[in-house]
Amino acid sequence: MQNGDYFALEQPIVDQLKTIDGIEAVYTHFSIEDMMQGTAASPSVSVIYIDDRIGETLNNGQVNCIYQQWLIVLAVEEAGSQLENTIEIRKKASPFIIEVLKKLQGFDADLVGIDVLQRANAGVQHMSAAGKLWMPFLFEAKIFNVN
Repeated sequence: MQNGDYFALEQPIVDQLKTIDGIEAVYTHFSIEDMMQGTAASPSVSVIYIDDRIGETLNNGQVNCIYQQWLIVLAVEEAGSQLENTIEIRKKASPFIIEVLKKLQGFDADLVGIDVLQRANAGVQHMSAAGKLWMPFLFEAKIFNVN
């Protein structure tokens, strides 16, 4: 943990995403449900702390490794994209997906005890509504916790 801040990685992730040209807003939410209830600019990105995946424990339990998981959700709107014609919204999302992946895969927040971000299986499928698309991407960073 960085200076006693369990969520020290959140602000650097937000700052990194803010550097993507064309992204109107970067939000932080408590959950996917909260994100879905809010109104979002388009295109925008939401950052959601998901969970910790527990890794190995070393030195008789004195050192353990966790993988802190952050869900990044790209939100895009395209009014003409409806149930039977969704090609245009994916075309609109595509360059932003590429940029999110470029910005976060291997991102080093330069925080003591926190490794680089790695992409992981999101476990959540994309979500859609008339003219709206939410694309989730999960990233995790190995964090060493010394007791």
